[in-house]
Amino acid sequence: MFSLSLLFLVSSFVVIHMGRLHVLPHITASSIETWIPPGEQAAVSGQVADRKEMSDYQILYLKNSSLTYQKRSIKNPEIILYDNSKMEVLIGNSIEAKGEISYFDEERNPGNFDRKFYYKKQKIAGSMWAAEIRIVNKRENHLKEKLMEFREAWKAFLMEAAGEEKGGILCAMLLGDKTGMESEIKELYQRNGIAHVLAISGLHISLIGIFFYRFMRRITGSYIAGGAVGMIFMGLYILMIGMSISAMRAVIMFLFRVGADMSGRVCDMRTSIAVSAVCVILWRPLSYYDGGFQLSFGAVLGVFLLTMICGQKKGEKGIKVTLTQGLRASLAIQLATFPILLYHFFEFPLYACILNLIVVPLMSVLMLMAILGSVTGLLWTGGGLFFIYICKWILSVFEALCQMTEMLPGYRVITGRPGFFWIFFYYLCLIAFVYLSVRERGRIRILLPVAGFLILLANCPFIRQPELEITMVDVGQGDCTFLREKGGITCLVDGGSSDVKNVGQYRIEPFLKVRGVNRLDYIFVSHGDADHMNGIQELLERQRQGIKIGALVLPVEETWDGALCDLAATAESEGIPVCVMEPGDQLKIKKLSLTSLFPGRNTETEKGNASSMVLSVSYDAMDMLFTGDLEGKGEEEVCKMLSEKYEILKVAHHGSRNSTCAEFLNRVKPKAALISAGAENPYGHPHAETMKRLVKCGCRIYNTADGGAVILRMEGKTVAKLKIFQYNKCYENFE
Repeated sequence: MFSLSLLFLVSSFVVIHMGRLHVLPHITASSIETWIPPGEQAAVSGQVADRKEMSDYQILYLKNSSLTYQKRSIKNPEIILYDNSKMEVLIGNSIEAKGEISYFDEERNPGNFDRKFYYKKQKIAGSMWAAEIRIVNKRENHLKEKLMEFREAWKAFLMEAAGEEKGGILCAMLLGDKTGMESEIKELYQRNGIAHVLAISGLHISLIGIFFYRFMRRITGSYIAGGAVGMIFMGLYILMIGMSISAMRAVIMFLFRVGADMSGRVCDMRTSIAVSAVCVILWRPLSYYDGGFQLSFGAVLGVFLLTMICGQKKGEKGIKVTLTQGLRASLAIQLATFPILLYHFFEFPLYACILNLIVVPLMSVLMLMAILGSVTGLLWTGGGLFFIYICKWILSVFEALCQMTEMLPGYRVITGRPGFFWIFFYYLCLIAFVYLSVRERGRIRILLPVAGFLILLANCPFIRQPELEITMVDVGQGDCTFLREKGGITCLVDGGSSDVKNVGQYRIEPFLKVRGVNRLDYIFVSHGDADHMNGIQELLERQRQGIKIGALVLPVEETWDGALCDLAATAESEGIPVCVMEPGDQLKIKKLSLTSLFPGRNTETEKGNASSMVLSVSYDAMDMLFTGDLEGKGEEEVCKMLSEKYEILKVAHHGSRNSTCAEFLNRVKPKAALISAGAENPYGHPHAETMKRLVKCGCRIYNTADGGAVILRMEGKTVAKLKIFQYNKCYENFE
């Protein structure tokens, strides 16, 4: 009963707090955020506790630090120091630095990475780019510095022996250093559900720790001596690679396992799980909300509960038994972590359960060969090459398996993020199944996890959708709007940014996934400016691993510039049809219709902003006007042809003073105006003149620069059923 209660408490708390994930991290600001504005100069002093070498800079972590601003100081300000001069600083040195204070960006759209919360979980509130660093005390931590040197030598050997690609993977696995790993490989493994291979996970540490413990136990012939040496080794290893959530969990469970052997007792797995969870939460309380925490403990709980339900009987041996147990363990982990995967990654790899049957056993061989290759190679370079060659072969097998899996139909299912109530319901079904299975009651108990699984999926965004949803995605200084009709088409109108790098991969694509979108039926591009289409260029180039695209829709060819020509060529090379819309052309499926108003083939405007494609969107009684960067003569021509009012206006050119004139607003008479602009952008968008005209018009104004994505949802046939809110101001309204 203890284990069932534990699972109930853990799953309940995880589910409830995942539901509050968008609320809690943003309630309170750190002490330095309320004290020092971003961009201000300050001074920091402290002792270097750790450092990380990057390609162009180094990161210094300080302890016993003090931050000074305007003759006032505070202790332990929770900031990290970036140094692009890569000054030779040793761990243990005391330093003083001056530079500009900056803070991390919060999540601007549903599904986007929240850097602010990521660092807040590590008790880091801000950062400083050092303009000046001075060492005031050269005393160093010899142990940590030697471990750092050893780590760098180990990394150099792996990169040289295994090559840049495979060596980068081995460094990530053994040293927790992902700087040399190719992003394509990381994404490939993640799409196929074997990303755990690429991280210092509990599995890796457990394999290394148990291997070394057993090795020393055989040499010494003593449980106590072997255990003591094993514990010392594990401590040094963790000190070298750094402590993470999964590492702490693995270390504590390792200590329980070895301690039980040393004392002649049986290790109580449920106690070790509970103690490790409490220790992690006491160490970093916000880790409770971390996907790594939830996945790490969820996987261990899944395996533990499996042993309760169908533990191996004595005398059972053979390949069939081994395969059956492997399949059960893989299935148990998938069942225990399934809602967590959907919540944090918005998709699940359909064949991961089977793929891990091959990958997990080979992981043991891979880790053993990597350790043997490293030990022999560090002593004699040529001696470790044989073992490293085996590692390279196994990694090639992993890559080939992933590529083969992606050839299968439906290899991954993008579901979107489920609501926390349905996650809670799923775990209730799973708990009931475990309870009945332990007591061997009810033959139909197998239907409980199946029912939980199906009901959870049925309430994910890829199935459960509002009648109409329109989201102006916050892409910084750019434009991107998503439209979807329930059971109908999915569209994107523009998609680019001038200040967010890789906006397609890191802002647009995650947003689409969190909303359960695996295919965009149509992408409309208003004109050829980069801040309206460079993200779409990325989506087109990522067809193999990203969101599928049905068709690219452009304005008439006469308005194309070089950028639009290149975009059309990219689409055609990917086998995506390129369509052109002239004035009067209409796309209508079910209730949603998109009609082109401008430009025509005889339009006498220059290519660029003035020739932006203007779209009229209608859904029952709601009308919305998309204007791209329309200005000047183009706006004058559109103004003459407008004959109806629009409830919603997408304000042209990010709110520039050269667009959205008074006459245009008198024709449109919008009730709500949506502006897409970057926070603190260098152009001053939206301009004060435009804002005055919008205020005078009497419409509500929503600006992505103020509160992130602007979300419109309609559940009925009347405009009264239309809800508009901003993501960073109304988290609780999103789901």
